[in-house]
Amino acid sequence: MKNIFYILLILVTTFVNAQTKESDFYSFYKGGDKYLKPVKYVIFDSTASYTKKKILQDITYFDIKGERFVRTKSHKIDTCSVDFIEKIKLENPADLNQNAFLYFKNKKEEIEKKSNHKILILFPVASFNNYFKVYILEKKSRNQLLKYEVDWEYSNF
Repeated sequence: MKNIFYILLILVTTFVNAQTKESDFYSFYKGGDKYLKPVKYVIFDSTASYTKKKILQDITYFDIKGERFVRTKSHKIDTCSVDFIEKIKLENPADLNQNAFLYFKNKKEEIEKKSNHKILILFPVASFNNYFKVYILEKKSRNQLLKYEVDWEYSNF
């Protein structure tokens, strides 16, 4: 009985850990420690004037308030209930870059305090697009949403 319990425990932990991908992590410099990206949700309103959606050869481009998000074939699409919006915090795409900068700054200070030395970043940070995992929510029907996993490609830095 104990062996079955231990085998089941090992299988469950393996499946839970297998849900995260390499793209769910970032590091401050090559070869450095990896940190899990915070998840951000952005709503896509197809009726709004500040949003655009383009599909070119299996690649979907979302332009929302000056920010560009890209979904390729390797990204997942999931359906969820409209009630999902009540459980999460929606982000304003226009503020996403500022939030990423503040996250970068706070995380860098936290790591410096833990290690008791400054992290040397030789080059200026060009963008903060790599520090968040972004999902776009698009209303499909009255009670259903499409949840696109996307890469945050472009920002008004």
